[in-house]
Amino acid sequence: MKGDLEISTFQKRPAYRYIRASDHIPGLEAVCQQDCPLALIKLFNPTGQGTWYIAGYDPDTRIAYGAADIFEFEYGDFAMAELVAVRARFGLPLERDLHWTPRPLNECKGS
Repeated sequence: MKGDLEISTFQKRPAYRYIRASDHIPGLEAVCQQDCPLALIKLFNPTGQGTWYIAGYDPDTRIAYGAADIFEFEYGDFAMAELVAVRARFGLPLERDLHWTPRPLNECKGS
């Protein structure tokens, strides 16, 4: 859809529109200068383990900054191209948590 920066090819439903221009996500440099950036977007694996919290994004490189909670909770960069391409059990892609309330990254562990 127009205005989407990262979207799954699975379906055109809101849960598969990962990053939208209307999200106003700050760039990577701005996020790295913050003491505790906000996790604005939450993506999760609907069939198993894996949750990603996005605080910053560079549309030119398609790199996001935030935290991933897979086996451990870790901060860092991840490639959105790889997350968009994920197909979990039953061929399902990752989903965006449409009811997510932004919060500091350090409060996301276990949420």
